[in-house]
Amino acid sequence: MSELAEELTRLTCDLIRFETIAGRPDQLQAAIDYVATYLADVPGIYLEQSSAEDKPALVVTLRPTRAPRLMLNGHLDVVVGQPHQFAPEVRDGRIYGRGSQDMKGSVAVMMRLIRDLAARPHPPDVGFQFVTDEEIGGRNGTGRLRDEGWRCAFMLCLEPTDLGILFEHKGGMWAKLRIPGRAAHGSRPWEGDNPIYRLTQGITAITERYPPPTGPHDWRTSVTPTEIRVGAGSRNQVPAEALVTFDIRWTADTTPEAIQADLQAVFPTAEFVSVMASAGLRTDPEHHEVGQIADLIERHTGQPPRFYREHFATDARYYSHIGVPAICLGPVGQGLHSAEEWVDIASLVTLYQIITSYIDTMREQ
Repeated sequence: MSELAEELTRLTCDLIRFETIAGRPDQLQAAIDYVATYLADVPGIYLEQSSAEDKPALVVTLRPTRAPRLMLNGHLDVVVGQPHQFAPEVRDGRIYGRGSQDMKGSVAVMMRLIRDLAARPHPPDVGFQFVTDEEIGGRNGTGRLRDEGWRCAFMLCLEPTDLGILFEHKGGMWAKLRIPGRAAHGSRPWEGDNPIYRLTQGITAITERYPPPTGPHDWRTSVTPTEIRVGAGSRNQVPAEALVTFDIRWTADTTPEAIQADLQAVFPTAEFVSVMASAGLRTDPEHHEVGQIADLIERHTGQPPRFYREHFATDARYYSHIGVPAICLGPVGQGLHSAEEWVDIASLVTLYQIITSYIDTMREQ
């Protein structure tokens, strides 16, 4: 194993040991501190730490600017895992553990890139965002940094893509509705108003309006009921209300406002308890910078990259939403959010090489 592969493995394993879930702000801060400590002796770099709602972030630039030409983005937070998943294991050229693929391996690449790029006689115009809330929406991380004025000409979000190019993903929306009813004894349903009937009718109607996608290539808006709460714990009582939450992933042919109107139409008596919507990622796959990345992927892997769209969201959307071209590019792995998640070590090295080569092309322009 090369020195680069050894260090990327060590850094990834160290990061996995932090239980950086949303409910552990101490661990989120500890992971950010680990990155900052690793960079503490690197001369000539500019670091800015900040936090909002117990979600810390760190931005590093190689020049004194808040608008570098290229911005790399990575998140340190992960979804909940079992204790053993935070004890990394290296075998067969892979690193196993929670967040290895999504996306602490990529963060390790970013950390090493900072050290190596800063050591150049003329460090390139590159910035690095380390955030800790992508898994819960990114509003206090990448979204906040964007709103505070951090800009760039091009963004690479190092989400896992198997070294392919993710250029578009759906927007996200979450809607929670309250359907009112009237409580009564279960043996005397005529004295009550059972909201379960309207709940089931509404779910059937919205499913007819938005049929669920049948597979990954079925690119359509989905409106998926994910949480239902009915009743107060008594099996002989007509419930006084029903609550339902929908996870909505919308494509460019509709809007959150139109979907909300459709929900109101099929649940006419319902009250919207909460609605949260976020934009999708949309970057022209023919953009010049994207084409350069594609050429470099082919040079380093021997294969033309896969261009694809995804159903889930990433923080790249915060920048494409304001007109900054942004794509996701990350390492090879499997087990995203699963019981056995892993990242391929060789692909971390390849990712490092692709990004380094792209930065070299920046100097030539």
